Amino acid sequence: MIILLDIDGVLVTTPSWRATEILADGFMKFNDNAATNLQRLIIETEADIVLTSTHRVNYSIETWKKIFRQRGILTNSIAKLNEKKSIETMLNRATEIKEWFDNGGHKYNFVIIDDDLSLNDLPVAIKSRCVITSPLIGLNEDATNNALKILLAK
Repeated sequence: MIILLDIDGVLVTTPSWRATEILADGFMKFNDNAATNLQRLIIETEADIVLTSTHRVNYSIETWKKIFRQRGILTNSIAKLNEKKSIETMLNRATEIKEWFDNGGHKYNFVIIDDDLSLNDLPVAIKSRCVITSPLIGLNEDATNNALKILLAK
């Protein structure tokens, strides 16, 4: 199982008018409830994380593991959606996820957790696996339960 995971609006929910707290590792503090809910998802599904966030290009996989661990999230595995090295080379999120799906992602049981409304334009087979969060709330209990329904559906 795979969780295609955005960061801003899912784990980081600080309003744009307020400064985001930066932790000792140099990355933003996660919303505590969102972090707890992500850990619950990982425990209940044994899912791996695939980062879709634009932040993915800024850190190595090892650094991402440390960032998640420092915020109380123990991951099985973390990967990046693709091998893009800069924000300038990235396509829009929906296009990148569709490419992932077309290039083998369709073989996996996955859920997409993101606040990007452009994901509503994805083909139905992919869109039906999306949980769209509210940017100021993030991964709350309802969104977590929706993700669990998608991943655990028989």
